[in-house]
Amino acid sequence: MMEIHENLYWEHLGVAGALAVSVFVLLGLLMRLRESPPPKMHIWAMIAFFAVNIFDAINSFAFSDVFSVSNRFFRWNDVIIPGFMVSLYFFVRALTHSAPTLHQQDAVHLLPFALGLFCLTPTLLLPGDMRRGVVDGAISDTYQQLINVGETAFWILWIAILTFYGTLCIKRLVHHKQNIRHVFSDLEGRTLRWLDGLVATILILAAIVIIDEVRQLMGAASIRDGIWSLLYDVTLPVSFGIFALRANPPLPDWSEQVLAETKKLETPMRGTSPSRYARSGLRPEDIDRLALRLEHRMTDGQLWRDHGLNLRTLASAISIPPIHLSEVLNTKLGMSFYDYVNQCRIRDACELLIQSDTSIIEISETVGFNAKSTFNTSFKKVTDRTPSQWRATHKP
Repeated sequence: MMEIHENLYWEHLGVAGALAVSVFVLLGLLMRLRESPPPKMHIWAMIAFFAVNIFDAINSFAFSDVFSVSNRFFRWNDVIIPGFMVSLYFFVRALTHSAPTLHQQDAVHLLPFALGLFCLTPTLLLPGDMRRGVVDGAISDTYQQLINVGETAFWILWIAILTFYGTLCIKRLVHHKQNIRHVFSDLEGRTLRWLDGLVATILILAAIVIIDEVRQLMGAASIRDGIWSLLYDVTLPVSFGIFALRANPPLPDWSEQVLAETKKLETPMRGTSPSRYARSGLRPEDIDRLALRLEHRMTDGQLWRDHGLNLRTLASAISIPPIHLSEVLNTKLGMSFYDYVNQCRIRDACELLIQSDTSIIEISETVGFNAKSTFNTSFKKVTDRTPSQWRATHKP
């Protein structure tokens, strides 16, 4: 009996903590919604996420021994459970797109809710007291079997939703890491590595719920008892809340056209090499001329030393459209914007390491790197040596 009371204590404490954190984050998101410039899809997505979490926490309190709520509402909160993954997908989509908007075809994301409701309909049609098990009622074997099939189908559906939306999120994050290399010379803070962790966190937490529910259906004890219940309930809103209040889409609005055109141009035509642009807007002689102009302008002005250099500013410096610069880099030089600029920076650093006694960290900052770790990684990738080894080998 004491163990049951202790478990209930930790469970109630965890739900209360999750509710408090979620309300705090939701209020912060509403303030950001008012103050932030468009686009705001990432904020709306997290508002939906924490609204679902708040509703789930309130439901846990409503049907506990702390409060007494009409049993007619019991289990209805399960219908909105897919909202966790749907809102997470839109959050990832908003942070990996330069101009995120909703489209008519996005109505398909209402399907998980409709399917969940369909699976739970036999259960939800029961009187509230029978649904919660407060009173016994006469149910035919056929109807009981229908309830069991619906419950099983619902959890299978939830696993499918986790898998589907988890895969969508991962694919978008991988694609985003490729896109930012076409736009920026400094990837610090733009790779969304923290979002990788958040996606993994919610997938793990959701998997724990599924395993726990399946175990309980088979008659086993819950694995979320005691202090583990507290840790589980609080981990999700705290981990997401920290970043939901600080997240901003890293892609500038001007990159939308560049990335869209680059994607089309990189589609190989039938019978041609995949490395060639399918619908090039430039002739081969134009590409050669612009590549030469790029090399001269970069060398004369040492433009790579600009820490904030991006595709747009470099294109402006050599007086060509960003999409043409991207085409030159991909077809003539065979590398992304990030790789091209980093190669210039490493070449510059190699000369400074030989010609001067300046410290390595000062050289890394001089040539345009914002972090020594990034400089060391890039340097070894290009030269197969560390900056110290290069200096020791080549300096007279």
